[in-house]
Amino acid sequence: MLLFANGGDDPAGGMFPPWEAHPATVHFPIAFLLGAVALDLYAWGRGRTDLAHAATWLIAAGTISGLLAVATGLLAFFTVPAHTSAAHGQMYWHLGLNAVAIVLFAAVFFLRRRPAGVGTGVRIAGLLAAAVLAAGAYLGGRLVYRGGAGVDPAILAPEVRGSHEHPGTTSEPGENKKGEPATPDPHKGH
Repeated sequence: MLLFANGGDDPAGGMFPPWEAHPATVHFPIAFLLGAVALDLYAWGRGRTDLAHAATWLIAAGTISGLLAVATGLLAFFTVPAHTSAAHGQMYWHLGLNAVAIVLFAAVFFLRRRPAGVGTGVRIAGLLAAAVLAAGAYLGGRLVYRGGAGVDPAILAPEVRGSHEHPGTTSEPGENKKGEPATPDPHKGH
C-alpha cells in the first residue's frame, strides 16, 4: 500500500505513518456510541420508540466503526514511535477497555433487536458500555498528550523522546537504550 510505504530515512514510514490511522478512526465510534446512549435515554424518558429504534442503529454504526478503530489501534500499538514507559503500560489498559466496550455494545445491539424490545437491563448495559468506552477514550488521550505516543519524536522533550522504544528503533545520539543520557544527570531526582 502506497500510503504505508516506507519513505527511506523518513521515520514516519512514508506519506501516512501507520499509527496515524488510529486517531483518524476513533472519533466515529465514540460519537456514535455515546450519542446512541444519550439518545436512548432521551427516548426512554419521552416514551419515543422511534428514537429508541434510531439509537439501536447508532449502536450498530458505532460498533462497526469501533471494530475499525480497534484494528487501527492494534496497528498503532505495533508501529507507534517514541513514548514513555508509563504510556506503554497504559496502552494495554486502553486497548483492553475499548475492546471490552465494543464487545458490550455489540451485545447490547443484539439484545435490542430481540422481539421483547429494549428493557431496563439492556439500557443499564448500554450505560456500562458507555462508561467503559469513556474510560478507554480518556486513556487514549492521556497516551498522546502525556505519554507522547504517536507524536513526532523530534519535537518531544528528551525525557519523552527516548524513554521507551519498540524493537527496531534506535536511541538518540548520546542516549542509552532506555533513552537516558549516556552519563547520569547529577540533578536528576532532586
